[in-house]
Amino acid sequence: MVHPDAGKIEGEVKDLSLHGLSVEPSTPISLEVFAGDRLTDLEIVCGDRQLFRGTGIIRRLSDVPNSQQIGIELAGGIDLAELFREETRQGFAQRLRVFEEEQARLLHVGERFKAWVADLRTELEALKAFLTAEELAMADEDLQTRLETENEILSMIHPKIVERMFLARGELNEMVRGFSEEEHETHRAYLKKHVVHLFTEAPFAKRAFEKPYGYAGDYEMMNMLYRDHREGSSLFAKAMNEYSTTEDAAVANINRIEFIQGLILDRMKTSKERPFRIASIGCGPAFEIHSLLRSDPSLGQHLDVALLDQDERSISHCERVLAPLAKETSARIHFIRESVRRLLTTRDGARMLGERDLIYSAGLFDYLGDRAFRQLLTNLYSSLSTDGSMAIGNVASHNSSRWVMEYVLEWFLIHRSASDLESMCSDLDPKPRSVTVSSEPSGINLFLIVKR
Repeated sequence: MVHPDAGKIEGEVKDLSLHGLSVEPSTPISLEVFAGDRLTDLEIVCGDRQLFRGTGIIRRLSDVPNSQQIGIELAGGIDLAELFREETRQGFAQRLRVFEEEQARLLHVGERFKAWVADLRTELEALKAFLTAEELAMADEDLQTRLETENEILSMIHPKIVERMFLARGELNEMVRGFSEEEHETHRAYLKKHVVHLFTEAPFAKRAFEKPYGYAGDYEMMNMLYRDHREGSSLFAKAMNEYSTTEDAAVANINRIEFIQGLILDRMKTSKERPFRIASIGCGPAFEIHSLLRSDPSLGQHLDVALLDQDERSISHCERVLAPLAKETSARIHFIRESVRRLLTTRDGARMLGERDLIYSAGLFDYLGDRAFRQLLTNLYSSLSTDGSMAIGNVASHNSSRWVMEYVLEWFLIHRSASDLESMCSDLDPKPRSVTVSSEPSGINLFLIVKR
């Protein structure tokens, strides 16, 4: 593949889905690459067979020492059928070698971990069988009766599933704490082989794991958190989806909507007669703006909102949902499709965003390494009005859902503490009036609050 600045990159595919992949470059990339960078002449081959040729977008970068894996979203699908045909042609010797390597790898998985996985799988399979039988028993009922019965079942079983899964989560957290990255990789692969297929019957977990846009946490995943959680093609899928969306990190994501709305309303109280100017960086579905204007349409005439995201689909969704609402409420909403690289390299953020009274970002900075974090923070700081403020979200180091996210969903974030976040502000000029760290009610989503 070819990067616009780093040039030609070759590497080995570490993970593959229909629309995305993870690549480990054969040699270190000399220049820093960023999420949002476009790749051209991207070719994926297996043996002498070409599985894909086209373009892609970098969606994730590893932050692990001595590792430089790149998560890529592809513009178009991979020919998985061709991959299967290629695999069927591999000789017995090669298949035997792979089998032996996998068996040798299993020797490094602890017996306690294996027992934990086996118990969890047995319980989830039993739950699935039980709920499938319940579903069959009411198959002949009318739709209304089925829906009412289904909701009663889910209401009764949800707290029991959450209690069991949170207990399992605690055991997982205790077992893997202190693992090396190699140990994490080995144990993740084991869990993925034996249990993940049961988790991913839940639509939320399935989307996070499969990453149809090349990365977890896309705008539709956020939408899933803000709507009815009982989604799924079966009773078991709905039960697992309701659990998935009540994991601590998911609840923190839901909480941050009200937290950000509170920031907006508090700052609006001190604004002058002119419109209150906001910018959301990595805006996703911008549900906080939608909810705010729906609950109090009179706010619209006082708001000037810039919504910026590098995902064209996210911006299109915002345009579709918010443009009519802006017209109804007289809110000024600007939709900006821009890459993280452009935000990082621009010297004057105000030229892109205009001067803003409040800039916030809820789900972008915990994908950025420290250097990129500092640079983007500095560039956004230049867009603040004289008494403006920033609120930069980052998942906390003590995130209780971290290992579930990484082991089950392959959802990797850069976790930071309050002191880590405060240290990012040391180079801001002029010196901020104040630097504090707050959080939504659960304490898992931290927010770095910088007042200029």
